[in-house]
Parts: sequence; structure tokens; C-alpha cells
Amino acid sequence: MKRRSLWGKEDIIGLSLFHSIHGPRLRAIISTYDSLDSFCRFGLSKLLFHDSISDIIAEIRDIGLRHIALHEEQGIAICTFASEEYPQSLLHIEYPPSLLYIKGKLNNEIAIGIVGTRAPTPYGQRVGEYFSETLAHNGVCIVSGLASGIDSIVHKSVIQNNGLTYAVIASGHEQISPRNARELSEEIIDSGGAIISEYSMNVKAKPPFFPRRNRIISGLSTSVLIVESGKKGGSMITAQFAFDQNRDVFVIPGSIYSPMSEGNHHLLLKDKGMIATNPHELLFHAKREPKKQTARHECNIEEHAILQYLGSEPKHIDEIVAYAMISRSQIMSSLLTLQCRSIVKQLPGMNFIRLTNEFTLSKKA
Repeated sequence: MKRRSLWGKEDIIGLSLFHSIHGPRLRAIISTYDSLDSFCRFGLSKLLFHDSISDIIAEIRDIGLRHIALHEEQGIAICTFASEEYPQSLLHIEYPPSLLYIKGKLNNEIAIGIVGTRAPTPYGQRVGEYFSETLAHNGVCIVSGLASGIDSIVHKSVIQNNGLTYAVIASGHEQISPRNARELSEEIIDSGGAIISEYSMNVKAKPPFFPRRNRIISGLSTSVLIVESGKKGGSMITAQFAFDQNRDVFVIPGSIYSPMSEGNHHLLLKDKGMIATNPHELLFHAKREPKKQTARHECNIEEHAILQYLGSEPKHIDEIVAYAMISRSQIMSSLLTLQCRSIVKQLPGMNFIRLTNEFTLSKKA
């Protein structure tokens, strides 16, 4: 659609709020008429005229200006589908949002959506961290939905690795809940990312808003990764949107015994997704050359023995002690050091996993 230079941002926003003109009808109006003045003179029903045409134009424009100012006071920018800053990938989906309310900053980085269940298994947690960390290191922006579970894990992992992430929410910016989601949204903005909504700041989330939110997650992304999902839920809706929008859909294979992988396996069975076992597969499809691996972590003898035993499957502290044949106190001390270096991660129940294969015995050991 060709952008009409005579339509100001305040004109489009004001018109969208004036008698709830939005969506396809709003886009049709902008495409058909050269300006707000032209629409009000030749396209607006005379039944709406209470004063002169110039008064109606002034009223619509004033509504838009006041709406913009109100949000700017809270650090929220508004862009319309006719704005230069509106994401082009989102513009071409079916039913693109007419307005985007953005807190933070959008850029032109390649974006990949990563979503999953609110109740992930330890396996799903680790996969989400692994993929988001690797993609972030390679300059890929990660898009997700700020929900508990996989979404939050992904956002946090990107932030911890100095990457870029966007969160798409199903409410206005002043109605983000619960509290931990509000805190995470602030961390995303502070790290250079953005919180995106199609709703004005005081709109509360409603059940229908969540699937609508998911079309934006996939619309902003070149591809979407489903980490873990049951047969029903938001992740499956996001996968369907991605499929319909001609995005690549990647699926993590899971345990046949896990209900949290039933949705993943259903997508693979229906040929609606491709198996993903390594984040480099997503980089390949995004035509992004992986960065060279960093130097190996040097470890002392005790740390090296622990790392040789640990892997991606959780191991209990008692198993580690029995394998390494080192005192429990020394094992705990070494594990704490390895956790501080982000080489090992502790899971609930005193279980541990290794986060990298890049380690070697120090020459000084």
C-alpha cells in the first residue's frame, strides 16, 4: 500500500479512535483518500456531522494529538501502519495491527520467535536457554510473549547474554501483570529491547487478546521455534499463524512420554514444522553465518572431573560425588565456582547440568 504523505500520524490515530474506526476499514480509508480533510469531506457519513466539516477535522486531529501526548508522558511511542518505523514484516501479514504502542526501541535486526509452554520441563528450560543464548550471540533478535515459562526463560537468557529481545504483550503497557512480568519488561527495555502492544496503555488483558498477540509474534519474525507445547495452547496458535504467514516453523523434538511435547510432535506429524536440534540450523535458514566459538574454559582437576561427568541431563549431587570421588564439600565449592562462570547450572532438587562443551584442563593444574 502506498503511503499518503498528507495523512499525519495524529490524523490516523485520531480517526482510529473516532467512532472506533480501525483495522481493514481504517487501512481502506487511508488508501482511498489523500488526507483526513478529503475523507471528512467526501467519505464520512453526513449523519456524523454535528458541526461544520472543519470542526469535525479539528476534533479528530485533537483526539490523535492528545492520545499521542498521553502516551509519550509514559515513554510509549505510537506508530501507525503508514509510519516509516512500522515493521515491514508485520505490514504484510493478514490483519496487521493498525497501531503499535512501543516502549523501548525497534531496529532492523533479523528476528526469530521462540515460544513454549508456561509449565516447561527441565529439558524445555535448557533448550530454551541454549537456543536463545546462541542466537543472541549471533546478533539475532528474539521475539516472545513475556508469559511465564519458556517465554520468560528466553527473554532472561537473551538479556544475560547481552542480546536483543522484543516482548509482545496482550494488554496496555500500564496493565502488565503479574509483577515479575513488569520487572522483566523493564529489564528488556533497559537492555535495548522493546515491549510491543496493539493496545493503548490502560487496556487490561482479555482472553481474546492473547491469540491476537501471537499473530504479531510470528509476524515480526522470519521464523518461529516451538520449544515445548501441549496439543492446545498459545504456542500451537503461534505455530499456526507462522505457518499461515509463510514463516519457517521449527520444532524441538521431545520425549514421547512428555505431555509437554505432544504439540511439538503433532506439528511434525502434520508436516507443519521442521525438526530443530541445533540453533545453527535456524541461523542457516536466516542466512546468518555463525560466529566462531570462543576460547575454551580452563578448569582445575576437580572442576574438569565434574564437567566430564555432567551433560545436558540433570545429575544429582550424590551421583557427582560418587563419580568424581572427591569430598562433598570440595564438589560443592567447585560447582559454585562453575555456576559463577556460567559453565554449570543448578536445577531444583540439587541437580546440575553442564552448559557448554568448551572446557579444558588448565596447564597449571
